Amino acid sequence: MKKYVKLLMAVFSLSLFFIACNGDETKSSDTKTDSSASKISSNDTAAKNQGMDAVAIAPGLYKIVKDTMGIRVLEVNYKPGDSSAMHSHPDNVLYVIGGGKTEFTAQDGSKQLHELKAGTTMVLPGGTHSVKNIGTTTTKAILFEVNRPNKAGATQDASMDPLKVAPQLYKLVKDTMNIRVLMGTYKPGAQSAMHAHPDNAIYIVEGGTSEMTSKGGTKQQMQMATGMIAISPAGGHTVKNVGKSETKVLIVEVNRTQQ
Repeated sequence: MKKYVKLLMAVFSLSLFFIACNGDETKSSDTKTDSSASKISSNDTAAKNQGMDAVAIAPGLYKIVKDTMGIRVLEVNYKPGDSSAMHSHPDNVLYVIGGGKTEFTAQDGSKQLHELKAGTTMVLPGGTHSVKNIGTTTTKAILFEVNRPNKAGATQDASMDPLKVAPQLYKLVKDTMNIRVLMGTYKPGAQSAMHAHPDNAIYIVEGGTSEMTSKGGTKQQMQMATGMIAISPAGGHTVKNVGKSETKVLIVEVNRTQQ
């Protein structure tokens, strides 16, 4: 129970820290969507139909972890044999934690078989489908749903882009549809210069202890547990790994105007 309380406090502290970091944003370019995206999720206005919401249709398979600022994060778990009825998602980012063999069925009845591997990351357009785990392992993923129109947000300061400021620490995973996915990897002692992100959601792939410094000079040390998820407004900061283990963070930047 004490460990759980500490985790909640860490998430709360992380959210407060980023809220205090209101700074410049970084611009993401709009490139073509993953070719695999159209195979899994077809464009469909039904994606906005609340009656087709995945959590309402299959609450045992989709669980809301965070929901704010037009960004909703779901935990997805399909055990072998599990299947969902037809449901919809808005534009989203899929990050696979536990791989497996999955069958997707579109509204027109067409089927696509996918061998999802751990670490797979895709940016997908909104669409409607049903899903079935036809493998022998549990498929687990984090789904970042973006409930914002695909319209670029405010112009970003390119000089604060983490890919330019700290290319040794941040790698580009995907960049399309005004959504950019980065992987930040900090070895013990590694530190970045001041940089900024637009509104974003993070998933801690490998946890550790980090010290963050805001533009105003405020420092905060946080224990980020593996699996922790947070949604934060745009802001600038520096990051330093002050722990003894490597930290790895998946960052989903949403460069879209919030309605």
